[in-house]
Amino acid sequence: MRCAACGVDNRAGVRFCEECGARLEALCPACGASVPPGKKFCGACGAAFGPAARSADTPGDRFATPKAYTPAHLAERILKDRTALSGERKQVTVLFADVSGFTSLSEKLDPEDVHALINRAFELMLAEIHHYEGTVNQFLGDGLMALFGAPIAHEDHAQRAAHAALATQQALARYRDDLQGTRGIDFRLRMGLNTGLVVVGAIGDNLRMDYTAVGDTTNTAARVQQLAEPGRIAVAEATQRLIAPYFETRALGAIPLKGKSQPVAAYELVRAREGVTRLEARAARGLSPLVGRDDALATLERAWAQARSGRGQAVFVVGDAGIGKSRLLLEFRRRLGDAATWVEGDCISFGQSIPFLPIVQMLKQNFGIEARDAEAQIIARVQRGLAFMGEEAANIAPYLRYLLSVDPGDPGVASLDPLLRRARIVAAIQGLAATGRRRRPAVLVVEDAHWIDSASEDFLTSLTESLPGMAVLLIVTYRPIYAQPFGDRTYYWRIGLHPVDEEAAVRIVRATLGVADLPRELAATIAAKAEGNPFFLEEIGRTLVETGAVRTEDGHLVLAKAASTITVPDTVQDVIAARLDRLAEPEKRTVQTASVIGREFARSLLRRVSELHDRLEQSLGELKRIELIYEKAGFGDVEYVFRHALTQDVAYASLLQSERRRLHALIGAAIEELYAGRLEERAEELAYHFSRGEVRDKVVQYARAAAEKATALFVDAKAVEFYELVLDALGRLPETAETARLGIDIRLAMRAPLWRSGRLDPLFERFKEAEALATRYDETERLDTIYAFLVQYYWAKGQQDQAIEYGKRCLATAEARGDLGLRVTGHFYLAHAYQALGQFPPAIEHSREILVLLEGGKEGERFGLSGLPYSGACATAAEALAELGDTHGALELVRRGERAAEAADHLYSRMVLAVAHGSFLAREGAPAEAIAVLEPAVQTCREKNFVGQLMRGLTRLGHAYALAGRPEEGIPLVREAAALQEKAGAFVNRALWLSILGEVYLGAGRLDDAETTARQALGFAERHGERWVEGWTKLVLGQVALARGDRRGAAEHLDETQEIAEELGMRPLLERCRAELAKLR
Repeated sequence: MRCAACGVDNRAGVRFCEECGARLEALCPACGASVPPGKKFCGACGAAFGPAARSADTPGDRFATPKAYTPAHLAERILKDRTALSGERKQVTVLFADVSGFTSLSEKLDPEDVHALINRAFELMLAEIHHYEGTVNQFLGDGLMALFGAPIAHEDHAQRAAHAALATQQALARYRDDLQGTRGIDFRLRMGLNTGLVVVGAIGDNLRMDYTAVGDTTNTAARVQQLAEPGRIAVAEATQRLIAPYFETRALGAIPLKGKSQPVAAYELVRAREGVTRLEARAARGLSPLVGRDDALATLERAWAQARSGRGQAVFVVGDAGIGKSRLLLEFRRRLGDAATWVEGDCISFGQSIPFLPIVQMLKQNFGIEARDAEAQIIARVQRGLAFMGEEAANIAPYLRYLLSVDPGDPGVASLDPLLRRARIVAAIQGLAATGRRRRPAVLVVEDAHWIDSASEDFLTSLTESLPGMAVLLIVTYRPIYAQPFGDRTYYWRIGLHPVDEEAAVRIVRATLGVADLPRELAATIAAKAEGNPFFLEEIGRTLVETGAVRTEDGHLVLAKAASTITVPDTVQDVIAARLDRLAEPEKRTVQTASVIGREFARSLLRRVSELHDRLEQSLGELKRIELIYEKAGFGDVEYVFRHALTQDVAYASLLQSERRRLHALIGAAIEELYAGRLEERAEELAYHFSRGEVRDKVVQYARAAAEKATALFVDAKAVEFYELVLDALGRLPETAETARLGIDIRLAMRAPLWRSGRLDPLFERFKEAEALATRYDETERLDTIYAFLVQYYWAKGQQDQAIEYGKRCLATAEARGDLGLRVTGHFYLAHAYQALGQFPPAIEHSREILVLLEGGKEGERFGLSGLPYSGACATAAEALAELGDTHGALELVRRGERAAEAADHLYSRMVLAVAHGSFLAREGAPAEAIAVLEPAVQTCREKNFVGQLMRGLTRLGHAYALAGRPEEGIPLVREAAALQEKAGAFVNRALWLSILGEVYLGAGRLDDAETTARQALGFAERHGERWVEGWTKLVLGQVALARGDRRGAAEHLDETQEIAEELGMRPLLERCRAELAKLR
C-alpha cells in the first residue's frame, strides 16, 4: 500500500508506513480521499467499495461519460458553476498520460485482458487526479487527458497537476510490480504537462466539457509527453517555471514545435521538495525589502511583550493574496532571533481533507522529526521531547504518536470512538503547548487559515480560550474571505495589511530588478497595475525581464517595449482568476461586464448593458462587501472603481474575443444614448469601445475627433494612436472615392503629431500612401498639399536640393490656384531649406513673405503645420539674421513671433521661438542670458515630447553651458540631442550639432574628442552642401590646432574659415575667426 504521507510503497498487510511511520489508509478510487480500513463507502463522495461497487458498472460504463467517473462532490461544484464557466478563457495545466508499448501489449494479450488492465490503470489514475481536483476530459484509448484549473479554478493548478502526476506515477509503479510478478507484463506510463490558455466551452449535464486550446497549450503537452521515458514525467517550460520552487526537475533539452520560431525547453519531474512554504519558494527567487510595514511590526512586538510575560496573546494577520503576510512574519522572526521557540504550520489549498495538517507540521518541528525518520526514530524523538513533562507524558504521548501516524503504544487509542479520540488529541496538543511554554516562551504560527481543516480549526478554537495563562503568542494568517470562528477577546490583536504606497512600490520593483532607478513611465504603469501588492509588484518586475520588456544599459533600466503592453504574469493571474471563479455566477458576470467598460464604470452604463436586470444592485453590493470594487464618492450618477487594476485585466482576459466584441459594441451604443448631448467629450471612450467592437463607421467618427483633440493639446502619441485607429477602420471598409479622400486627409493630419515627436520615417510612409491614393482618385489639390509637406521631409533628411525643387513646384501651383495655405506652406519650407544650406538672404526673404501674407488677422492660423507659420517664420528669419550679425533685427522678429504665439496660446510655437532666441544669444557671447531662456524651454519640450525642438534646445543649451565655462554639463546634453536625431533618422543640422559638440569638447580640454567630432561634422556638412557649417567647424579645428601648438595647421583652418565667412556674409563667424588669427601673429 502507498503511504499518503511520503509516497513510499509498503508490503501488503502492514498498518504503518515502513519508511516514515505514517498510519496507512486506503484511498477512494473515485475521489482520492483517505479511507480507513474495512469501510464499505467513501465518507467524502459516497463511492462504494468492494464487489458491490465493481458489479454496479461494466468496464465500458465506468468511463463512458465524465459523470460516470467524476466524484459526486466535484460533479456538484462543476454543475453549479457551469453557466459562469462556459465560454471563458482560462489558464490551466494540461496533463497527458498514455501507456508505453500499448500496441505490443495488445498483440500479446486477449482484448478483454487488455481492456481490464487499462481500466484498472484508469481507476488508479482517476483517484489521484480527482484527489487534487483535476478533471479528466478525455480518454484516449490507452491514455487520458486531464485539466487542472478548469472547470474548477485553482491558483496552484500547476502544483496540483505535478502532485497528481507523481502520485499517479507511484500508484502505477505498484501496479506494474504486481503485473510483473504475476503475469510478466512491464506496464509503464508516460506523462507530459504544460501550462497555458484554453477556451472553456459548454459543459453538459454529463459533465462533458468542450474546450479549445489557445495557441499550442495541448499540443505542447502532448509533444512533451512523447519526450518522457516510460515510467517518467516530462513538463514544459511554462509549467516548470511555476512549480520549480516546490519540485525537483531535471533538464531534458528543447523540442521544436510547429509554428514556433524557438524550441520549447522540457524537464523531467523528479520529486516534490519536502515542506517548502510559499514564502520559501519566493525567497528562493530573492525577496524584496519589507517596506511600509512598521506599524504592523510594532503591533507584533507589543503582543509579544505581553505573551512572553505569561499573558498569552493571539494576533490575526489579514490580507489579500500577495499582500505580504508571510513576509511580515519572516521579518518578525528575524527580529526575535533566539528569544522564543518558533513553531509554524501551513495550511494548503488541497489539504482541507487532511485532519490536523498544520498541527502535525508543528509537532514535527517541535520534536525535530525529519521526513525520512523511521517509526522507531519518531517514537524516540517524541519520548525525548516529552521527557520534561514527567508522568504527564504518558497520558498525552499515545495521542501525539497516533497523530504522527506511528504506533501509539496504547491499543485502546485506535479503537476509541473517532469523535472522542479527536477531542483527546486536541487536549493532548493543548497540554503540550501549555506545559512546554512554561519552560520557554513560544510563537505558534498557522499560515493560510482560509484553507484550514476542521480538526485544526477546532484545536485553535480551544487553544485561544486557554491563551491568557500561557507564555504563547499565537499568530494566524488568512485572507479576508475567511470568517475566523475564534470569537473576540481582549487579548486578540488584528493586523489588516493594506497595499503599500507608490514610493514603497517603486522600492520593491527596483530591488526585484536590481537597479537604482526606474523610468517614470514604467514606475507609474507598474504602480497602477499592482496597486501596492508586494507579490504582484515582484512578479510583474520579473516578468518584465523574462519577456524582454526591459533591459539594463550602463546600470540604468531601459524600456524595450511600451509600458502599456505589460501583461499579467501567470502567477498573479492564477491567484486572481481563482478568486473570481469562487464568486457566484451573477457577481462574476457583473465583474466581467464591468471589466469591459473599464477600470472605472458608472452604474447607469453597466445597467444598460448587463443582462442581470433586477439582480444587478445585489451583485454590486456583494462585490463592494468583498472589496473587489469600491464606490466612488461624488454627486450625480453612482460610479465604481475596481480595487485592483489587475482584477479588471484578468476578468477581461477571461472573456472570449467574440463576447468582448459584443459587449464593447453595446457599451459604445449605450454611451451614445446616455450622453447624447456631450459626445465630443466622450470621443476617446467611444473610439475605444467601437474599435474593439469592430463598428467601423463609428470608429472613423470618434477616433478622428479624439485624434484632433489630442493634436490640439500636443498629446502627440495619443493623436497618432487614434489616427491609426481611423486608418485601420477605413482599411476594413470597402474603398470608395469618399473613403479614399478621408484616408488622404487623415494621413495629412498625422503630419503635425508625427513631426513634433520626431518620427520621420512613419511620416514619409503616410505621405507616400496618401500620394498613391490621391493619384488613383485624381485628387489634384490634395496631391499638391502632399508635395508641399514632402518639402519638410526632404529638408529634415538633409536632401535640400529636392526640398527646394518640391517647394518651388508648390509655390507655382499655389499662385495658379490662389491657394493661401499652399503658398504659406511653400514659403515656410523653402525658408528652412535655404537656411540649412547657409543661403541666408533667400531664407529671410521667404520668411518675410509669410509675414506679409498673414499679418492682419491670420497670425494665429496653422494651415496644417505643427506650429504657427507666422511665429515659425519669425524664428527662421531671426536665426538667419543672427548668423549675418543683425542681432537687433533678430530680437525684434522673436518678439513679433512671441506676441502671435501668446495670442493664440500655442505652446509649441513659443518653444520654437525660445530655442531660436537662446541660440543667437549664445552666439553673441551672452551665455548666461541664453541659459536663462533655454533651460525652461528644454524642460517643457521634454515634458511635452516636442522631440524636434528638444534636440535643438539641448544642443544650444549645451553650447551655452560651454561658453559659460561649464562644458562638462554641456557634453551630455549635446550627445543626447545627437542620439535623438539618429533615432529619428534626421540629417538636417546633424553637422551643426556635431560641430557644436566639438566646440564643447574643446572647452573641456578634450582635444582628441574635439578634433574627431569636428571632422565628423565636416564630412556631414560637405556631403549635404552646408557650407556655413563648414565655416564653424573649421573654426573649431583651427582652435584645436592652436591649442596643440600646431600654428601651421591652425592658420590653414582659420584662413578657410575666414574665406567662408566673407563669402556668406557671416559677421559673427568672421569676428571669431579674426580673434583666433590674431593669436598667430
